[in-house]
Formats: sequence, C-alpha cells, structure tokens
Amino acid sequence: MNGIVFFKTKDLGRIRSFYASMLELPVWLDQDSCVIFRSGNQLLGFCEGESIENCGTITFFFNDREQVDAAYTKLKSIAKTAPGENPKYNIYHFWATDPEGRSLEFQCFERQLEPYLTLEESLKTRRSIRKYTAEPVSPELLNNVFELCRYSPTACNLQGYYYVVIKKREILEKIVALRGPSGKPLLAAPFAIAVAAKGDISHRKIQDACIAAYHLLLAAKAYGLGTCWVTDMDKEEIKNLLGIPPQDYIACLTPLGYPAEHFPLPDRHQVSDFVRYL
Repeated sequence: MNGIVFFKTKDLGRIRSFYASMLELPVWLDQDSCVIFRSGNQLLGFCEGESIENCGTITFFFNDREQVDAAYTKLKSIAKTAPGENPKYNIYHFWATDPEGRSLEFQCFERQLEPYLTLEESLKTRRSIRKYTAEPVSPELLNNVFELCRYSPTACNLQGYYYVVIKKREILEKIVALRGPSGKPLLAAPFAIAVAAKGDISHRKIQDACIAAYHLLLAAKAYGLGTCWVTDMDKEEIKNLLGIPPQDYIACLTPLGYPAEHFPLPDRHQVSDFVRYL
C-alpha cells in the first residue's frame, strides 16, 4: 500500500513554484488544480481550495549531517533555525517554512534505520565502499539481508546460488594475499561474503551467481550497509579455503558493514550512448 498527504492551498502557482524550484522536487502527477510532488518515497499533494491547510510538519530527511548543512546553506532565506542536534530523538535538523506557513523540517537520523529507499534511489546511489566503521552487523540484520536475497532470479528457478559468510580474518588475509591489492577492501569490514552457484544444480552457474551477487549488493544497500564487488575469485586455492566444491562458480567476494565513506552521484553517460534499437 502506498500513500499521499494532501494539503489545501489558496495559491497553487506559488506553491508549485516553491516546491519545484526552491526544493527541486519532481512533479509525480499534475492534475491542473492539484499537483503531487515526490520526495524519495514521500508523496505530497497540493490542491486548490478556499482555505490553507498548514497544520503539522512536512519532514525531509537526508543521509548525514553534511547533506543537512548543504540544504541549510541553500534554504537559509526561509530557515527559522540553524542546524543543530536534538538528543531526545537523536537527530540533526533545522526548521523552515513554505510560502503559506507550513512547517518544514530538514534532518538526518543519527541511528540505523529500517529500509526506506525506493528502488530508483537504491539503483542510483549504491556505491563501492572501501572504508567501514567498526560497528558490528547484528545477526538479525544480516538475516534480513539474506531474506531479500531469497528472491534472486535463477535459470529455471533452480535456485542453485549460495552465500558463504567469512568472519575468520586469517582466511580473508590468505584470500587477499592470493588476489593482490584489489582484494584489500575485504579486510576493511567486520566480515566478507562469497557469492557462488552450484555447478551440479544450476544450468547457468555463472549467470546465477552474478545475479545473486548483485541482489546481495542491493539488499545490503536497502539496510544501510556497504559492499564492494571484488572479482577474479573463481580459483582453486580460494575454493579450498572456503570449502567450495571445484564444480561451483564464485562470482565475487564482498566486504559487508556500515560505510565510513559516502560519495556523491558521479557523472554518467546518457541513455543514447549505450542503447541501440534494431
């Protein structure tokens, strides 16, 4: 189930301009006398009326303090407070108002959150993380990640993929020694995960393992965890270290933990650069 919060406005043109231009929210649906904006997984509707509805608070939240500070710099002209800590709710935030007096809050949560990203956000913002905090990943959270991995597609639905969680550092050090410098991110997180597919079950073990690997990367992103795809791992020595049969295929190993670094959206080529129509 999805939802929209609607507000009555006496000046739709002004409100449309404010949320589209000042806050840079994309229009999700335009119905002339009623326009709906999207902010992540939040939908806000403003409809023409004879009165103004401005009760409550519209809250926008970001990943970290840096993004809150950037929003404050941009919106300083409408801000009512400077950014600051709120220890009661463990947030960092500031307040502002829209042209009709609605309270706006811009904040970041300073705690781990349940999944909230849309699929579009996850696909756009997933990054390869090579630095991690020392905060442990709970068994419950890791199980939630693997619960999403259950839905990785496979050839003929044979479900031959599997994951090996590696917590023994001596094993990871041996793997990195075999892999070389590109494998060093595996030592940066609390543990690493190998993604493989069974050669005696899967009809397409390479494809099944690679899809399962990307499913893991996206599932981890949904729970606020970082990953880094480290390839060239389908080697006899590594399989022996991990107890993986020789007929199976290892798509990659990835560290997994809470990111200690964040990256902005990089420049990407245009759709016309990589799509052809026959």
